[in-house]
Amino acid sequence: MSPQNTPDTLRNPPPASSLGSHGQCPSDRGFFLRFVSIFAAAVLASLALASSLPAYIDHLTEEDVVEAYLLGQRHDQNVSKFFRAYEMIFPNVRQSTNVGRIAIRTPYSSVVQTSFERGSAYPMSRAREDYAAKPYQFEAVVTVNTPFAAPWTAADMSDPKSRFWKQFDVELSQDRKIAPLYSSARPLYSTGVDTSSITGSILTIGYDVRDVASRMLRVTVTAPENRSVTAEFDLEKLR
Repeated sequence: MSPQNTPDTLRNPPPASSLGSHGQCPSDRGFFLRFVSIFAAAVLASLALASSLPAYIDHLTEEDVVEAYLLGQRHDQNVSKFFRAYEMIFPNVRQSTNVGRIAIRTPYSSVVQTSFERGSAYPMSRAREDYAAKPYQFEAVVTVNTPFAAPWTAADMSDPKSRFWKQFDVELSQDRKIAPLYSSARPLYSTGVDTSSITGSILTIGYDVRDVASRMLRVTVTAPENRSVTAEFDLEKLR
C-alpha cells in the first residue's frame, strides 16, 4: 500500500545555519511543534487510509481479529454491506440447480460472521481463541432449496457418503481446482405449520486458506444432469 505523500516542509527542512548561532530561537520551538503536528497527522492519515482500503488477509494478526470482532458486533448498515460483498444470491433459483445462494468465508469474514451471529454473549477473548484454533480456514457456503431429487433426511445430509452428496458438486478454483479438506451440511426447515419439513440445506466446504491466492476466485456448483452455476469473487477487493 502506497504511503502518503510527505509535505515539502518535512522532506526539505530549513538548513541548520538558518536557525541562528545557538541553533535555537523563539521561532524554532514553533517550527518544531508544527513539524511534529504535521508528521503525526500524516501518520494517522496513512493508518486510517490503510484500514479503510480492502485487502485480502490469509493470516490475521491479533489486531485484525479485534477489528473483525468489533465489526460483527455493530449490527448496522456497515456490517450488512460488508456481508453482501461475500455472497451472491439467486432469487429465482438459478438455472434449475436449486442453488439460492453462494458465499465465501475468508478468515476475516468468518470472525465477523461469528461475532454477528452470537452477538453480545460472544466475548472478544472467545473470538481470539476460536480464530487461533482454526487459523487457516477458508469456506464456501452454498444454500440449496427444494425441491430435491429425492426426499432427503437430516441423516442423509450429515453423511458425506450418502446419495445426497452425489447430487451436488462444489468446486473452488483459481488457476486450478483447489482441493477441499472437509464438507458438512445442515437442513433448513419450514417456518410454517409443518416445522419438521425440510425445505433446503446449507452446504459448507472447507479449504486451506494457504491454497487461496489474492485474485479472482470461482465457486461452481454442479447439480444433477450437469446443470451448474458459478459465482465469482475478487479477493483483491475483499478482506
